[in-house]
Amino acid sequence: MKPILLSAALLAFAGSAAFAQAPARSAAPALHAVVMTLTSPDIVDGGIIPDKHTAKAAPAAPVSPALHWTGAPAGTQSFTLVMHDLDVVVGKGTTDNLHWLAFNIPGTATSLPQGVPTTATLPDGTVQPKNRTAYGFQGPGAPAPIYHHYVFEIWALDAKLPLDANATREQVMAAMDGHVLDKGVLVGKFHR
Repeated sequence: MKPILLSAALLAFAGSAAFAQAPARSAAPALHAVVMTLTSPDIVDGGIIPDKHTAKAAPAAPVSPALHWTGAPAGTQSFTLVMHDLDVVVGKGTTDNLHWLAFNIPGTATSLPQGVPTTATLPDGTVQPKNRTAYGFQGPGAPAPIYHHYVFEIWALDAKLPLDANATREQVMAAMDGHVLDKGVLVGKFHR
């Protein structure tokens, strides 16, 4: 029995030595701590979105909140804004409900005013593709009783995107890949 135990011990040792000498796997992509901040005088981060920016504004159209960002890195050529509702499933897929998409916001910008026009393009070159139904901002409209989380993300990019107002969210995100320098996030909650 001793030879069998010795053979098992040698195999275990050889296996562990081979494991120790195995080539290292490629490292995971480096993580980057977010430095940019996104704030709004209209929405407290984590707070309730005021009615004038939501479907409760009816019969008036909801107006987009003012947004301000700081900490954009050197080399920023443009910004992309995405506002989406995390608390829905759309068409049995992995996407959520897009409420606002704007890209090619000038790299020198540090804010968007309240009430951005709901047009496909803005005079400064910003492009606002359609969300689900229209160009520009679509106010939150989640039914009660559960609060939905509406996330505003501002992405700093090292390039302008070669897309127009016909671009989909998926096309915008794909074009951004490899050009993201940093981002800021703001969250507001709402239900009717």
